[in-house]
Amino acid sequence: MAETIPADGVVVTRAESEIPPAGAIASGTTDSLPAFPYRAYVLFVSVLVGACSTLDRQILTMLVEPIRKEFELSDQQVGLITGLAFALVYVLAAIPAARLADRWSRRGVVALAVSAWSFMTVVCGFAQSFVQLFLARVGVGLGEAGGSAPIQALISDYFPQKQRGTALSIYLLGSPIGMGVGLAFGGWALAEYGWRWAFILAGVPGLIIGPLVYFTIREVRAGLADGVRQTFAQPPFGETIRTLWNIRTLPLMMLAATIQALIGMGMHAWIPAFVERSHGLGSVEIGAKLGLYVATGSILGHICGGPLADILGRRDIRWHLWTPIIAGLLAVSAAAFAFTGPVEYAFPLFGIQVFLTGLFAAPMIYICTTLAPVWARATSAACSMFIINLIGLGLGPVAIGKLSDLLRPSYGDESLRMALLCSLVVVIPAAICFLLASRTYKADFEAARIRLGQASLPAMGH
Repeated sequence: MAETIPADGVVVTRAESEIPPAGAIASGTTDSLPAFPYRAYVLFVSVLVGACSTLDRQILTMLVEPIRKEFELSDQQVGLITGLAFALVYVLAAIPAARLADRWSRRGVVALAVSAWSFMTVVCGFAQSFVQLFLARVGVGLGEAGGSAPIQALISDYFPQKQRGTALSIYLLGSPIGMGVGLAFGGWALAEYGWRWAFILAGVPGLIIGPLVYFTIREVRAGLADGVRQTFAQPPFGETIRTLWNIRTLPLMMLAATIQALIGMGMHAWIPAFVERSHGLGSVEIGAKLGLYVATGSILGHICGGPLADILGRRDIRWHLWTPIIAGLLAVSAAAFAFTGPVEYAFPLFGIQVFLTGLFAAPMIYICTTLAPVWARATSAACSMFIINLIGLGLGPVAIGKLSDLLRPSYGDESLRMALLCSLVVVIPAAICFLLASRTYKADFEAARIRLGQASLPAMGH
């Protein structure tokens, strides 16, 4: 007998002997694609998860200066708590969390993760020293490690490929919403209640969203939205990594996105401190203006990124990887003008910079979850988050802080401005990596379509 499985309109016939052994279906898994209204609700809750994650991560950037002064920290130490404390444990736990999600329940992992990082955000407000705050931020990173990749994989299995780019763009709106709220709320809460209560209040929403995820979102089978009608036994971790590594586009794309993240994550961790030091503005004004422009730019970038990739991809799918090259060069130009020009132009320019870098967010997740086999989607997304957060969020703020400390004898309070300007040069190696990735993208995309139809696991060791 033979079985036919539709894969984006292409019907692939395969023999029963090609079907790999089925794995156990997670408790609560639905076997048919839910109706659109429910899928829209799942997407809405996913946006809340993303917003909560970015809020709890972003709010610290508004609290840098009072924390630095209270604990008498150097810029390098500030970089450690804003970046490395979070990112180090995040990258170590992200892939195991994704593997657990692929094997057990993505819904369950996300619910636990949201509750954990929110609780640890509250704990940050009780820190009495640099070490205690560092450890609390480690806890936030440990919680957030389980949130991003599993929810991205879940969305990919709720929405077929023709809707996936738009669905992921909508999901990514949670990040700019959380960023804008985090900046504006952080500035206000800092002025009204101090930095400790800002942390405590920021952690409350996630303690509500976590249970909401667990009790209202249903698990769906991997590959359901792509027409795959079987469940999968997970291969060993090493086999999964080898499979992803052999998809030639993925390592190059992840490296390019990681280098570019130095501009985004590393730089933006320092922007509020830069504006306060170089332009003398207060926290409320910085939070309100930066939150407005950055959130607006990021929302527009995330909204436009998916549809733009779909439109350009119909002409040539390699535009998925050419677009961030052009956008990255324009984003660096906007950031350079923001760091060197009058403060009244800095905020809108930061918004433009975030808009341009946000254009690649949805295509990146699309590439990770579409090129990877359906049984490794969460792991593929986690691998990209692993390297991006390690370098961009973990080392980026630390490197900029260290450079600022080194430049302080020569530039004084302007050392941070100079360090931020120096960081912009990373756009060049990022563009080269994106270009190299585009050379193999067409072939890898076609191979993914065939693999999706065959829905077969790699050979497993015995």
